[in-house]
Amino acid sequence: MRLFVALELSSDTIDFIEEWRKPLIRKYSDLRWTGGEQLHVTLRFLGDRNPDQVAGEMRNLCLEELLPIEYTISRIGQFGNPPSVLWLSGSFSSEVFSMAQRLDSIPDGEGKTGGSRHFNPHVTLARIRRGSSCPNITFSRQIAGVGSAIHLMSSNLTPDGSIYTTLFSVE
Repeated sequence: MRLFVALELSSDTIDFIEEWRKPLIRKYSDLRWTGGEQLHVTLRFLGDRNPDQVAGEMRNLCLEELLPIEYTISRIGQFGNPPSVLWLSGSFSSEVFSMAQRLDSIPDGEGKTGGSRHFNPHVTLARIRRGSSCPNITFSRQIAGVGSAIHLMSSNLTPDGSIYTTLFSVE
């Protein structure tokens, strides 16, 4: 089962992002936009792991003491060359980096730990289809919010996109 750990965004943040990108979704229909219910900050991708084992490992990390996490979303960017992911990011309270470091101790599906030194907290907005160009989109706003929960999520890939299921939560 493909697993990842996600910081939940506030409902106000999700509503703001959804309203902001409505015209973009119509204008750039060739992008594969992330559904509003799927917007989150990925803290750790674990790949194929047993969810019961991961939930137990998460319980031992005392992650709840790092919540809530404050953030201000203020910029847009892309990953890849050519770009394959369009994202939003900004500033995050130091607890998000502490949480990523603690989650590094959980082995991924290949048995590897670590990786937070390259951690870039972001919200994936859309995936850019192979052969498509990345649109030049600007983001000149600031969205302040608080993430008060993290979730162990499963990701089931389907022809219509990913389906996320919450398996375990820390609040």
